[in-house]
Amino acid sequence: MAELVIFAGTTEGRELSELAKELNIHTVCCVATDYGEELMEAGGSLRVHAGRLGPAEMAALIRQEDPVLVLNATHPYADVATDSIDLACKEAGAKCRRVLREKQPHTGCVEFETLSDMAEYLNTHEGGVFSSLGAKEAAALADIEGAEDRVWLRILPSEDGLRSCIAAGIPAKHIICMQGPFSEELNAAMFRTSGAKYLLTKDTGRTGGFADKVNAAQKCGMTVLLLKRPQADTGEGMAFWKEALRSGKWREL
Repeated sequence: MAELVIFAGTTEGRELSELAKELNIHTVCCVATDYGEELMEAGGSLRVHAGRLGPAEMAALIRQEDPVLVLNATHPYADVATDSIDLACKEAGAKCRRVLREKQPHTGCVEFETLSDMAEYLNTHEGGVFSSLGAKEAAALADIEGAEDRVWLRILPSEDGLRSCIAAGIPAKHIICMQGPFSEELNAAMFRTSGAKYLLTKDTGRTGGFADKVNAAQKCGMTVLLLKRPQADTGEGMAFWKEALRSGKWREL
């Protein structure tokens, strides 16, 4: 049984799991992919569960572990995962809190509520496209007019992600598989190599290197198209959760 269950897949989830391990808090860290598991160092008080879980499977795991607290440290754009975790915790009768990734101030971005709105914009504007939205969005971007010539994708170095991008019709020569975050200089080098006019990005915050992406794109004369976060942010940031774990206050929340 675990005292703490962390749904991760982000830097925050990994760091909190590693801290819990250092503090000998019996923890189960849940990640969706084998790649996510590779980034974790299980052992001691830390176990890692790899594989995508639906709400019923999450609820079963939570009942089995009977934790003091469940932490949702998934990506701020992982709205489906967040809804599933909330539902699972209600069904299992477990306390759940959100680990908040704070937004970063930005100016000069063209903002969109949905990816389809962004794709519609690109279909009426000429020029190359550099997407840092991730492999999950490949199919939608492949529907952009002239995508095989216009679109470049930067994704995590995952075999499944690469296969999905190629299956969507994006040529391999336009796919960059690298683990970020990236410096402003490296971003700029990639943007210049692609010759893209538009950067597609999410508000990934400081942890996701958002400012370096936007600054590099603007210095390269690109227009930044920003996909808004899917829901209002609620929860507490990393400083709060690190202090709570170290002090033991997390048990009282």
